[in-house]
Amino acid sequence: MAMFTMPDIPENELPDILSDLARQPQFRVVKKIKQPNGLFTLEVEKVPVPVLGQDGGSGTPGGTTGQLPTGATTPPIGIDGAILRLASGSFRRPNGPIVMALQLALIKAGQAMEPDGDFGKITCDALRRWQNGQGLPQSNSIDAEQWQKLTGLPPPSLFDVCVNVVADFEGTGFDRVVGNFDGAGITFGLIGFTLVNGEIRRILSAIEALRPGIVATTFGALHPELMSILESSKSAQLNWADGISLGASKMEVAKPWKDAFRRIGQFPEVRRAQLERAYTIYWKAAQQHIVDFMTGKSVVDQDAALWFDIAVQNSVSQSERNSLKNVASSIAGGEPLREAFATVIADGSSPRFRKDVLSRKMTYATGRGVVHGSEYQLSDWGLTGTKVSAQQLASTSSIIQILGAGVSAAHEVIFAPDDEAGEAASMTGPTVIPVVPEGTAAAVVSPHAGWALYTKFVDFVATLGLRHFVADELLFLGNQNGAGSCKGLNDYPPEILWRNIAPTVAVLDKLREELGAPMHFLSLYRAPAYNRCIDGSATNSFHMRYQAIDFVCDVGRPSVWAGKLREYRSRGVFSGGIGVYNSFVHCDTRGVNRDWTG
Repeated sequence: MAMFTMPDIPENELPDILSDLARQPQFRVVKKIKQPNGLFTLEVEKVPVPVLGQDGGSGTPGGTTGQLPTGATTPPIGIDGAILRLASGSFRRPNGPIVMALQLALIKAGQAMEPDGDFGKITCDALRRWQNGQGLPQSNSIDAEQWQKLTGLPPPSLFDVCVNVVADFEGTGFDRVVGNFDGAGITFGLIGFTLVNGEIRRILSAIEALRPGIVATTFGALHPELMSILESSKSAQLNWADGISLGASKMEVAKPWKDAFRRIGQFPEVRRAQLERAYTIYWKAAQQHIVDFMTGKSVVDQDAALWFDIAVQNSVSQSERNSLKNVASSIAGGEPLREAFATVIADGSSPRFRKDVLSRKMTYATGRGVVHGSEYQLSDWGLTGTKVSAQQLASTSSIIQILGAGVSAAHEVIFAPDDEAGEAASMTGPTVIPVVPEGTAAAVVSPHAGWALYTKFVDFVATLGLRHFVADELLFLGNQNGAGSCKGLNDYPPEILWRNIAPTVAVLDKLREELGAPMHFLSLYRAPAYNRCIDGSATNSFHMRYQAIDFVCDVGRPSVWAGKLREYRSRGVFSGGIGVYNSFVHCDTRGVNRDWTG
């Protein structure tokens, strides 16, 4: 059992926090303490969560939710069939956390791209290259089997598929903040956490628990003001929000605040916290709605998505509950029932937003519709009207293992010398550069053809979809291997390490495309004996892991090449080391950002 403390809670927020904790079965409040300053401290115990067993639902594709326990949780269970598909015609293409998880998996597999959550041409091209390399049919879609092959994880769960759609409707992603356009103060994050209902305070507290100090670090000089506003009255929060909201619509916020929320939204811990809260509060509320209004009825994925959207966007009054129950008792199910539910919810919303709410809910009801001016076909997003089981409804997130792990694009960078010295740094005389006709296959008689694994390596490189580099360039054994005291000490990379070079060369392939001029590799894999022989080399060099490349380019200078790489890194294309030397640049994808000069 793990214990943690939640200090400095204002009395007016205490009931909401206690209510939130009571709805999350993994938390139990052990003690409530009133501090001398009038604020409260809660001592909370984290306990194991019961898993939905065989008696919790039918577990079959045609299952119903009549026996679904409120708040039930199961490990990730992926959906079947197509997960994402490039939209045709005028339909909006998928965006959101599932797409970002796919992009991060493709980056790890050696494709260089921005993990921006947009399932557009760049992502589809990378997916098709990966499919081709795996001997799979090339298409602008990915199914459950391919997802497991690419990521090594279960496919996205029903929750993941639904949150992907809801997040796009909300329009704020993991890192965007909007102003006081709707009277909720400011709204931030994946499913629109708002200021005046305390959700921004709660999500920031959850983020801080996962990574202490992150809020102060990312908000900088704005941090004291932020902390003060989070503890202020509702009227003070609204006045403050009006003050930083811009334009007649109040959608935008002042740049310093926009940038600060953008910074914090880049961290994996922040993505994890948002997905966890979306599940533990809003998805479980959707589960309860299904129990309340659909017990005994067959439930499909569009039903689950509709109720989740309601939990996120709408409160349900007692009058609306009565109307929903009347509807449920008079309509058997399917699209007519969803349309009736949608109408009840829209009729109970503010007249100002009724049209928007109705069009949004009807999109779930029918599988197609217009939301915020964009036309959606939900089958492109993985919602196909397929029946779901109680276990699928209770399944937790699968993509959180990708999005909530590792380092972020904004991970702290150490500007200090690194022990990753380059072989090229110790060269004297003219640089010997391997020359391979760019964009062509290996030479008919390759200098590496005698290597027993050469053909297999060429086939491996073909799976990477590189535009500017070929296999022979990735097998350059280094200048010092050809002459001098280190002659003959290097060797070809062991097969177990091949996959390590894929992300690094993919980044340089992207850089080569942008620079528009030939690039030459000076040092790649180093066998341990060769690495020890090189003056100034790092004891645990990433070259020995086949994860680093030293390079030069025919145009520009090292500071320019390194600047481009830092720009890629800040956008999440990769995380790793960038070393700038007088005549070349070192790049690796170690997973932690480091900068140095040599």
